[in-house]
This record gives sequence, C-alpha cells and structure tokens, in this order.
Amino acid sequence: MSESKKFKVGTPGKGNFCNPDCQPFDLVSHTSHVSSAINIIEAGEIRPSLVFDESKLNKERILVSWLSPNHWTNGFRYGNVRFEFQFSKIIKNKKFYWVEAIAYKPSACRILITDIDRDSQLTPYDPKSQNGPWWFDEANGKHYYNGTYCLEFMIEAPISLSHLKTLNFVKHHKDMCSIHRNSPKKCLEIGFDESKGGAAFLTRAVVAGIDLSQMNSHFVEEIKGNEKPSTELQFIYDEFAFMLTRKVDFSGTLTEESGESFAVMRAIMSAYTFGAKDDAKLLCAMFENDTSFANVAAKILAKVVGLKEWGKLVSS
Repeated sequence: MSESKKFKVGTPGKGNFCNPDCQPFDLVSHTSHVSSAINIIEAGEIRPSLVFDESKLNKERILVSWLSPNHWTNGFRYGNVRFEFQFSKIIKNKKFYWVEAIAYKPSACRILITDIDRDSQLTPYDPKSQNGPWWFDEANGKHYYNGTYCLEFMIEAPISLSHLKTLNFVKHHKDMCSIHRNSPKKCLEIGFDESKGGAAFLTRAVVAGIDLSQMNSHFVEEIKGNEKPSTELQFIYDEFAFMLTRKVDFSGTLTEESGESFAVMRAIMSAYTFGAKDDAKLLCAMFENDTSFANVAAKILAKVVGLKEWGKLVSS
C-alpha cells in the first residue's frame, strides 16, 4: 500500500457541514515571521530553499517553497504574516509527487509540485484518486484535504507575489515556533495575535523603508469610490497607537508639526518592532499629548500602505 493512502481524504460533509478529514480549499498560504516577510516583499517572491529536517529531499538537494491549506486555530508556529495564493494557478500544468509523511504532531504530509520529471526519484501523485491527503473531485471541481494532518505542498520554483491573492495576519502559537524549535521563547513574536503581529510587520516595513502602496488592496477598502482602512489595518493601528501608549505620561514638547516628530516616531517603531517595548514607551513620552502621537503614527502608517486619508485611521 502506498504511504499516502494512510492519510487519505474522507467523505465530504452534507450541506454546510465539513468533516475534519475532508476540508474544501481553494487557497494555499505561506506564513512567515516578520523579518522573513519583509525579505519576501523586497524580493517580490517566495524563494525556494533547502529542506533542513529529515526529509528525503535532503539527499536530492531539491530547493522548494512551502505552501499549505491548513489553518491552525491555536496559532501558527511559522509566524504572523500570511501570504495566500489561488491554488488552481499554482498547480496549472504541473507534475505532482508524493514525498513523505514526517512524524510530527500532527504528521506532515508532503507533496512536491514541479515542472521537472522526477519519476525516477519519487512516486507520482494522482490527486483525482482520493488516495492521499489531497483530493481533487473532478465532478464538482473542488479540492479537499485531510484536515487532521498538516498538508505541505513543496513548490520547486519561486512563487511570485504577482500571484498574491491576499496578505493578512494570523496568530503565532504561544508555545511553538518553527525557527526557535528548542527555545521558542527566544522568538520576539511568539504568542502575538493578529493585531500585534500586523503592527510588528508594518512598523518593520516603516523602519526598513518598504513601500507597501503597491499592495494597497490588502490594507485599504474602497466603498463607492471612497477609501477607508480595512478592519485589519484599523486593528493594527489601534494596537500600536493606543495599546502601546497605556500608562505613558505624555510630558514632552513634540507635536505633529514639530520637525523632529516623524524621526522620533520612526525610532519608536524601530524599538517596538524589535521588541524593546520599554524603550518605545520612553520615546512616546516625548510627545506633548496622546493626540499628537496618534496623528503622527497615523500619517506614517497610512503612507506606508498607501491610504490617502490618514485621518480615517484616527477617527474610526
């Protein structure tokens, strides 16, 4: 029996009910920590790399990029920043191979998606057969995966951000981290919810001089020709501008008209994104009041994501 059959997709649920072992999906995602996400945006693509665990691809030295349909309600060990892609575009005209199941908890089932003929190295995978963790039901044109396992698609190619469907934020697992496997508490972002993770990402973009205005649609909504911050962007701004300044004694002289206010705000964002929260709070106190602080923060964050009317962040 092929190893993949041990993890095969079950039966679709009836009506709106989904069985845990038969979950429909049309999007796959790559989730990363803040620094890696910034590198991806600077490169304009998710770049393939070697697999570093006990994978059999180590012997072949095959470089892959990672995608998955799984959503982890208890938090993602891979970080807070999620890049989502339309699965049908990723697999168009590709070959599929069963790679392995790694005995993690839960097991990680791996399928290689490639342009290259790997028949001599790996077992071809037929998604139409329903004999593995990914099943394509040709009759209704739907993809399903066995949600009781971790399904990992290994893409033997870069994944261009020109194919990006959605950029959003997820919760980082509070106890596990893919980078700091043995010492997860070393991760600056461990346990961050969506808003904290998003705030760490956007402030890092400001510090790194990244212009996200070309990705405007992921942060800004347009309703009848009028722009407004997305709900996610609003939560991120509130997390930074209001949660950070709790118990801050604003006793400084900076206003939003001060020449130094933007430089100080960027310093605050630098301290914040690199985990020096106490230093960030000390710098916050350089502002005359919380209103001046909130306005300058709104102006900087609105500019980096391409929101034309920064005041909508403050007034929402």
